[in-house]
Amino acid sequence: MIDPNAPGYRPRDHRLLGIGLCLGAVVLFVYASFSHRWLENVNFGDSRIGFSLIAFEACASTKCQTTSTFALIKELKQRTSRREEPPSGVFAPAGVTTMALSLLSVLALGFTAFLGWKKKRLGLKVLPHSIALLSIMGALIAGCLFIAKKPGGYAAVGVGPSFWAFAIACVIGIAGAQVLSKYIRPIDPDLGPSASGNAL
Repeated sequence: MIDPNAPGYRPRDHRLLGIGLCLGAVVLFVYASFSHRWLENVNFGDSRIGFSLIAFEACASTKCQTTSTFALIKELKQRTSRREEPPSGVFAPAGVTTMALSLLSVLALGFTAFLGWKKKRLGLKVLPHSIALLSIMGALIAGCLFIAKKPGGYAAVGVGPSFWAFAIACVIGIAGAQVLSKYIRPIDPDLGPSASGNAL
């Protein structure tokens, strides 16, 4: 058994693991932010319909027509009769919020990975890994709202691969930010370098 109090003890360096997780999350967040496969229905032969976080896309053969989610919800509300339940006004804002927080997570995770690679510690009150964690959690809440408030009921469109990429990005992004946190935050002078990972 390794004694952490023994002279010359150095904890294992997991920086590369943290960097890999952060970069993997960055790739998945970028894909999820711009893909039209968050919600989709491909059971129309050569045609398909799908949602990105900010737009609705309808494709027939090789031609596609795109409209913003705000415009779509407005049009659906105008078509809805008094007896029918109107589409949720939360849907479009939730998508925009998810996209904004996902892109903020990309920046924060990328900067966290860069600091981990360069072995740099910052003396800031709010560190990039903290921003990443907060933005990921906010994006996760907004993303679930986006899925839950989809227009057209449960049969119109189902969850597509972009949502699952987003979900995986949230999990590995949180893990990567947590792993790298001890390598980029300032060393506590009372606890010493061993409490904050390897001294850089």
